[in-house]
Amino acid sequence: MMAQPGLEIHRTQSAVIDAIQSLIDSAEGSLTIAVPKLSLSEFVPQLSAAIKRDVLVLLLVHGDETGPTPAYEDIATAVRTIESGITPLLVTADTQRGLTGHADMLTDSIADYQATEFDNRNLAHDEFTMFLGSHWLMGTERYVADVCAFPRTFSAFQFAVLMAALALRAGTPVTARARVLSTTDRTETTISGPVINARQSLVYPASSKNPAERSLTIETDDGPVTVGGSGATKEAYECREITLDRADDE
Repeated sequence: MMAQPGLEIHRTQSAVIDAIQSLIDSAEGSLTIAVPKLSLSEFVPQLSAAIKRDVLVLLLVHGDETGPTPAYEDIATAVRTIESGITPLLVTADTQRGLTGHADMLTDSIADYQATEFDNRNLAHDEFTMFLGSHWLMGTERYVADVCAFPRTFSAFQFAVLMAALALRAGTPVTARARVLSTTDRTETTISGPVINARQSLVYPASSKNPAERSLTIETDDGPVTVGGSGATKEAYECREITLDRADDE
């Protein structure tokens, strides 16, 4: 793995493909990836393995609509497509590391472009936010996974938000038990109770106009509290780990 600040420039198509495959293989909790449809087949084995590892995979496919379409359910948690080819190459793994560059690097082997791979949490967070806040919102939803089997423990908070949103959309009541930090004094505690709201724009219908917002509202014995992901400031708590379960199983 690259040392901090962790920047590496790739100037060949093969190097970029290898780097993206490696990033997909490294993901433990979440993965965002925007690639041209013509090059998607290069990453199908790695994406399929990521799904089998229970990684959240948000896949944005852009460009040629006439290209072959793989079975999305085998390679992604949610898929959106954009017909235009203006979307850059964007990959983030676990919001810790990633890669960005011109998408033509994957479709034109002699294109005079380059891609930058990074192992830097701040850069990864910025790219993750750009992916969701701009390009993902412009896409058309093509596939979303079914609600997962419960109970399930999530280390990637955005995955828990997505599944809670899908469960609530389907009319399935869910409860949460979360290990959290107070955003005011940073004390650690555990909260639990029914999930009464999921604020997100990962899947339709969006319940937040702010693409950066991903939060759950949990009805605790002391009243409703809001829980956000890593770096949360507006919510009452920052989630470290969360388990969702069907309410009627308790």
